[in-house]
Amino acid sequence: MSKLLYSYMFISILVLSACLALAVSEGEGPKRCSTIVNLSKPCNFQECKQLCVKRFDGDGLCPVKNKNICACEYDC
Repeated sequence: MSKLLYSYMFISILVLSACLALAVSEGEGPKRCSTIVNLSKPCNFQECKQLCVKRFDGDGLCPVKNKNICACEYDC
């Protein structure tokens, strides 16, 4: 009786681990989104980064030098 119980538990663990492995492999991870924020003055890297962290909890950068554009990337 105990052999039957142990074999049933072993098979159940194998099936569950296979299902978990398939679920993890299907998801590629968090999706990244990008948003452009228009600023009232030329983009400053530190201000842009702080703005993106505050609004979107993400990273910010100035894609074009001396332009009023801040690009924020964050997890959707």
